[in-house]
Amino acid sequence: MEKKGMTPIFTVRPIEMESGYNLILLHERDAEELGLYVGDRVKLSTPSSSVVAAVNLTGKMVERGEVGTLLEVSRGLGLKKGDRVTVSPLPPPPSVEAIRKKMEGKRLTHEEIGEIIRDIVQNNLTPTEISAFVVAEYTRGMSMEEIVSLTLHMVETGEKLRLERGPVVDVHSIGGVPGNKYALVTVPLAVAGGLTVPKTSSRAITSAAGTADVMEVLANVSFSLGEIKEIVERVGGIIAWGGSVKLAPADDLLIRTERVLRIDPPCQMLASVMAKKLAEGAQHILIDLPTGPGAKVREMEEARSLAQDFMELGRRLRVRVEVALTYGGQPLGRTVGPALEAREALEALGG
Repeated sequence: MEKKGMTPIFTVRPIEMESGYNLILLHERDAEELGLYVGDRVKLSTPSSSVVAAVNLTGKMVERGEVGTLLEVSRGLGLKKGDRVTVSPLPPPPSVEAIRKKMEGKRLTHEEIGEIIRDIVQNNLTPTEISAFVVAEYTRGMSMEEIVSLTLHMVETGEKLRLERGPVVDVHSIGGVPGNKYALVTVPLAVAGGLTVPKTSSRAITSAAGTADVMEVLANVSFSLGEIKEIVERVGGIIAWGGSVKLAPADDLLIRTERVLRIDPPCQMLASVMAKKLAEGAQHILIDLPTGPGAKVREMEEARSLAQDFMELGRRLRVRVEVALTYGGQPLGRTVGPALEAREALEALGG
């Protein structure tokens, strides 16, 4: 391991593997000399740019004096085998302290929430830290002021769809009920009625199939933002997978953690739904809130409270929101699973 002044210099060994965040591998002996442990952060620099990455250790995958760069880092810096980079230890970002603050049940400021969301989008937080944030949301909750901040920062850190036609409306179900194929029926009907519906949907989180999974049986759902705009301007609507574009990208990164933990924090649900809709330019939003045994929301009192939260959040964000409380104590329709649900939706549209 060479040094430039007091800064160590390493030779790049690209690792053809994705991690979902910025990650490098150092030899255990090199890390020991630098005082680095698994999960610590470093600044990896070339003469023209730099990234912040988390550290993992190995005794075999890289030699001493080498740094293994996983795909996110290699692409971010344009690295190839044999390149030379400096590696400088860094303290945790302020967002980690903000996450700890929420874990303790304290209220976060607008700026602290912004730091967390920006670091999630920029791959500056590890999966462990993101999990801690999601669990803190689930166990501690958020005030309406915090949810507004969370929503706005999720919108600001992504792209926005700007349409020439309108009115732009959207419909969303919080899901959690098998067989919920609502979007494949309501979106075509709304478009046929002259409304504009640029619907982006997620894949399954807690149910057998998400809207994007069902729609993908019938057509491609992965489009660029430009392609979505062109299709919506031409035909009036679309059902696309939100993960293929960067509309509120923090949402898709947080969903990964929610899927693993099998939880859907209400405050994050509120922010996620509204952030996607704001990024699409929706002016009117209808929320389907299934309620009953086995659904995400089991009691009517809880459903009414969540409905009020959705409408209050919409009021503060200057978007009209209406909520329909529907029965979610049993599967919807007669089929469950992407292919069967797609067929049933087509049958419903065909009368």
